[in-house]
Amino acid sequence: MDIPVSYRYYTRMHSIEIDDQVLAELSQRATGFNATPNDVLRRLLNLGALSQALQKHTRSNGTPPAAGALSSTLSEFISSERFTRHHQAVDKFLAILGWLHHAHPKQFADMVLAFRRGSRRYFAKSEREILQSGDGITAKPIPQSAFWVLTTLDNKSKRIVIEDLLRALGYARGDINLVLAELPDSGIRRSHARSRLLASL
Repeated sequence: MDIPVSYRYYTRMHSIEIDDQVLAELSQRATGFNATPNDVLRRLLNLGALSQALQKHTRSNGTPPAAGALSSTLSEFISSERFTRHHQAVDKFLAILGWLHHAHPKQFADMVLAFRRGSRRYFAKSEREILQSGDGITAKPIPQSAFWVLTTLDNKSKRIVIEDLLRALGYARGDINLVLAELPDSGIRRSHARSRLLASL
């Protein structure tokens, strides 16, 4: 079958063709901002972080790849196309965590590995570590990082996790409220959620 050009992934001008089922699975795992099926394949094949691949690309070609730099501030990221294209709360949750990892790699790593609420592990360096902490739970990789996060959480719990991290990183209340409003409870529109959060201050 013919595969659209956008579904072909190249490394040194080699191409592979994938069927619809494989594409769907790769797309489902490629969550978060600027994450691609190629990122998923690199992770599954233990080829190292994407940043290493980008550095190699720059050295060999003399120019950086076409993708632009990530938003420099949290509020810019929340307003960017890379974030607003996400509609599911879990994808927004992962995208926010991915941005925080990019913006504060050392602090983020220290905080998430020490993060605890009850007996469950919320963050780990492998999916297995999280799944072993409870029954009937799921975990997903944080985009462009070496970490996994527990995703069997309602939106209230997601907000608690994000708020704890943002407060520990020293973000202002306004920025925290802006982010939390992106994870409203089911059935509540984002604008209503933002109004409720601001009114609670």
